[in-house]
Amino acid sequence: MADALSLPGLFGLCYLAFAALALTVERHWRDLIDPRRAPPRRTVFRLRLAALLCMAAALSVAVRQGGTAFGILLWVLALSAGALAVAATVTWRTRNGKTGAARG
Repeated sequence: MADALSLPGLFGLCYLAFAALALTVERHWRDLIDPRRAPPRRTVFRLRLAALLCMAAALSVAVRQGGTAFGILLWVLALSAGALAVAATVTWRTRNGKTGAARG
């Protein structure tokens, strides 16, 4: 059962990492969270730290799943898929007008 959950967990960690990195960009923060102000420095630091921890955890899962050589390759592919999924999500959310102002 653990093997069946490791790959979705790997991709989920990569998605979370890139979502956190996307929110550190001022334009994405304004589009998705609060159009009136930029992200606070403390929040940017915490998001970057969370992204780093998610990427490290994803590397650990990938290496445990497939060994060192294949695990690193799997991790790089999962990072690419996570980045593509976050880019699509951010594009979809901003084009549909679902910003922080529309929710609140």
